[in-house]
Amino acid sequence: MQNEELSAGRMWDKKFSREGYFYGFEPNVFIESKTNLLAPNGSVLCLGEGEGRNAVYLADKGFDVTALDASGIGMTKAIMLAEKRGVSFKTELLDLEQWEPRESYNAVVSSYLHLEEPLRTKAFRQAFSTLAIGGYFIGEFFSINQIPRESGGPKKPSLLYTIASLDSIFCLEDTKILYLEECDVPLDEGNGHQGNALVIRVIVQKL
Repeated sequence: MQNEELSAGRMWDKKFSREGYFYGFEPNVFIESKTNLLAPNGSVLCLGEGEGRNAVYLADKGFDVTALDASGIGMTKAIMLAEKRGVSFKTELLDLEQWEPRESYNAVVSSYLHLEEPLRTKAFRQAFSTLAIGGYFIGEFFSINQIPRESGGPKKPSLLYTIASLDSIFCLEDTKILYLEECDVPLDEGNGHQGNALVIRVIVQKL
């Protein structure tokens, strides 16, 4: 499993080594729209953060941000973007298979994190376990119904999401699923995500 994750890290390094920022500079629209839920100046973990667009946005809003990703090139570009915008945040470069959370956060955010099972459930539950009481997990992921479309996302079904799969992951005693829907949304995120896409959006609160 470790070798598979390292291969995934190298795959993202290759994608992020292209000129520019593959998914653009601006935050995911859904995550941006839910910033009002977060405790002012609270701590936020950006899970699978890539080139840093969500982390930079949240740091600029005054949050204490940690960006975690397996791609060294992605994290380097995230730091460069932060410096350009005059903000800073902590980074963690590691494979989620090896992740052992040691910090507590007020929120976890993630957009388009492509993980297969059983790592997906493990990583999301680990991330949720880091939340302080009242904290939120906020995410947007490609639906399995996105496969025929060319607006973004992998074509491998095991890397895509369903409402049922996320409901199963967060079916825990200390959770409240506030929002879980499949949505048809227009994406305008760099060269990587362009056009209408079918996504699964989720907001879960720790009780």
